[in-house]
Amino acid sequence: MTNFLSFLTFLLMKFFQKSYRFRSHNKHYLDEVKEKKGRSFIYSVWHKDLLSTYCSVKEKGFVVIASKSKDAEFIARASKLFGHIPVRGSSRRGNVDKGGRAAKELMIEKIKEGRPGAVTVDGPKGPALKVKPGIIDMARQSQAYILPVLACPEKYWEFKSWDKFRLAKPFSKVHILYGEAISVPANMTEEEFEEVRLMLEKRMIQVERDFL
Repeated sequence: MTNFLSFLTFLLMKFFQKSYRFRSHNKHYLDEVKEKKGRSFIYSVWHKDLLSTYCSVKEKGFVVIASKSKDAEFIARASKLFGHIPVRGSSRRGNVDKGGRAAKELMIEKIKEGRPGAVTVDGPKGPALKVKPGIIDMARQSQAYILPVLACPEKYWEFKSWDKFRLAKPFSKVHILYGEAISVPANMTEEEFEEVRLMLEKRMIQVERDFL
């Protein structure tokens, strides 16, 4: 059943991907980080934009974190069919680590090898549009650039979820917005770490506001 659901999810996402008409804005920010030698990059994505952003990525080999829950198993397998590398781990529950630390360490290792990554920075449970510190620490340890990426579909269904998840309607035009990359120092004080986190959060919000 899991294999069937994984393949079904893959086919459905492939249909959406083929039907969307993507329009890139400020793509030179992506081109700039790709030209940097010896340093990779991590997409910083809002949870509400997850599917549209995922479908916009034509390159293979992105490292993404997938939950260890049974419900997410078919999503992780579908990611593999797209040619990406899911690492499995869930958020900490109380004082119990659900594999998130190991997944994060493996993702950092893969990014250090030169693979790009992608993180839903306000996921998996919110609050919406609030950057969590995980991506900052990943970028600090891997010395990868953080690249804000947002998706603005012209026609979409909005779900009544914590993130107001947006599913772009088939054949909709989807605008992919890139923000200026952030370089994270290897050594930072707690205050400097928080400054970078707030910088990323404000930059992502501003990128969408400027477009709208």
